[in-house]
Amino acid sequence: MVGWSYIVICEKCGYISTEKLPEEKAKKLLHEHEEGSETCTTGHIKLMKVRT
Repeated sequence: MVGWSYIVICEKCGYISTEKLPEEKAKKLLHEHEEGSETCTTGHIKLMKVRT
């Protein structure tokens, strides 16, 4: 059976999360990256769905 995880990618600064995360944790990381950066916004940061 195929499972799904998520990674966080920022097109502005090039950040890519090193872990495959469950959806809720990935969304939390996305918001933490946005809040911790002065230049990265929601439009730059994406969740990418990956098979696990």
